[in-house]
Amino acid sequence: METQPLRDGPGRARRLASRALIALCLLALLLAAAWFALRRAYPPERLAAMLAESVSAATGRAFRIDGDLTLHLLPNVTIAANDVALANAEWGAEPDMLRARHVGFDISLRDLLSGTVRIQSVDIEGAELRLESDGAGRYNWRMAPSGGGSTGRAAPRITLDRLQATDTRISYRQGREGTRLELEIESLVAAAADEHSQLNARLALQSQRWTLDGQTGPLDALLAGTATWPLDLRASTDGASAALKGSMGTGPHAGSLDAEVSLKVDEAKALALLGEAAALVPLPLDWHTTLVHSPGQWRADAMQLSLAGQRLTGSATLRAGAGAPLKFEASLAAAAWRVEHLPALSAIQVRVAFEPGRLQFDPLSFAIAGGQARGQVHVALRPDAAPRVDLQLSARSMAVDALENAQGGNRYFKGGRANLDARLAMTGRTPWALAGTATGEALLTARDVGLTGRAASLDRKLVARLIDALIPTGQPRENLAVQCAVVRLPLRDGVAAIDRSIAIETRQIAVSASGEINLARRTLSLAFRPQVKRGLDLNPGSLVELMLLQGPLEAPELSVNPRGAARQAANVGVAAATGGISLLAPMLRSAAGEASACSQAEHKGTATPSKTGKQEPERRLLPWPKAR
Repeated sequence: METQPLRDGPGRARRLASRALIALCLLALLLAAAWFALRRAYPPERLAAMLAESVSAATGRAFRIDGDLTLHLLPNVTIAANDVALANAEWGAEPDMLRARHVGFDISLRDLLSGTVRIQSVDIEGAELRLESDGAGRYNWRMAPSGGGSTGRAAPRITLDRLQATDTRISYRQGREGTRLELEIESLVAAAADEHSQLNARLALQSQRWTLDGQTGPLDALLAGTATWPLDLRASTDGASAALKGSMGTGPHAGSLDAEVSLKVDEAKALALLGEAAALVPLPLDWHTTLVHSPGQWRADAMQLSLAGQRLTGSATLRAGAGAPLKFEASLAAAAWRVEHLPALSAIQVRVAFEPGRLQFDPLSFAIAGGQARGQVHVALRPDAAPRVDLQLSARSMAVDALENAQGGNRYFKGGRANLDARLAMTGRTPWALAGTATGEALLTARDVGLTGRAASLDRKLVARLIDALIPTGQPRENLAVQCAVVRLPLRDGVAAIDRSIAIETRQIAVSASGEINLARRTLSLAFRPQVKRGLDLNPGSLVELMLLQGPLEAPELSVNPRGAARQAANVGVAAATGGISLLAPMLRSAAGEASACSQAEHKGTATPSKTGKQEPERRLLPWPKAR
């Protein structure tokens, strides 16, 4: 049997190569013919119309391409479109929900031939996305297929591998009249990774730059809109960081959110969005809560808030229905809270309510210095005007030495309990502005307060200096006891006309004051005169006849038995307050059956005189508790 000569091998190889080359040439010709036929059958204008029709059918919204459209088939199907727009919902405030300068799609040709639309990448440049809600549960990003032209065939599966956006702006508005919040996306990349997507972005929120990274659900699941979409994101800027972990609704559940949220702020510049109010927020701030959003409502559950190391717990709700005003309500509690120059507050309970033009803290209760306080605060927020504050506060059985300890320094008081009642209406943006416009009444009473050590050593303690100056020379001053002290301030536009509504009593003497305290000017002018209590072996002639206390509130000056005492007393308002300087001598008569100086000061009439001399009825925000 003869075999094929080996020399025929190279010839056979050449013949196979020639046939392969011819086949490739034929394939190239066929592809070129197909491409030519495709270009003839589907020119860019017709392709743009078909694409617009497909998107409109899938979203139920009009879609148009106002600029150029290009198509490439190899190695993938590449579509690039300029000046793209997607219509808004019929009830939306703007005609278009989305406008983009350029949108590019890269679609896998191999997967497309097998019936799957695999979008390998979407590139968006210069887009503006307007998100909005009508406040009644409708969201413009909730879309539904139009249903027209359905052939009954199953829609092809669509997957998205990568999304990139640059120079893009997203805005959100709650209703037509709501405030518009704008977010600028400098760059954003979301890429599929296993069963989730990795997200990285650089953002600007009203000129404040943030970095964002984390994981989300698959991008194609977001497009399908059939389930909740998981989120695990972290954001940071100079002086602040935030985190969110949970899920948001898609498709028919669009607008819903259920996530654990945390926010940490170390520097005030991170709160620039709050404007001037940022300076009022105690820092550092640390906030943790479970945030739930449903149609028309935001709810913060299991909230933990730390401000400057002080902790609050509670819950909050924000409601914004269609055509209804914005309403915010919160119930807060704190085991303890520190306030400058006050003992630590404890057992704090407060309900906060806000709606346009009105802020309320009602009810408000807390424990202070071993006593209990309750009250309410109403704030009227007026456009282009200072807030008006209505305050009602009642504090009972506060320990005087605990109140003193909060001031720091040496201890001068021992024992005793104090009560405070205040009913005031004020207008202003600062504490002193509020005090300078205060109208109403404040009452402070204290009983059975001991003075430790020698009163003469208390150079800067006003009460102790008064007592020291008024006690007769040679009388014992060790462990002096103040049986009662009363300060009642009937205020009118920040000015309190004092007519024996300030009084102090010891076992030996009683003292009342008349004059004026002006909180607007921060000055006081008071005249004091003591009276011997009956039944005690004390010579009235040894008492100080008259003492004046005048000057700025921060550092008033005492003068004892000054020349022209009667004239000076009249000058500080004693004559006007008492009907004449002649009333100074008998003003503290303590004959049998007469009320004591403290009782007179505590129970004098409480109606506020008007500038016309008529009495104005006072507003009662809460029942005035009886003194105990």
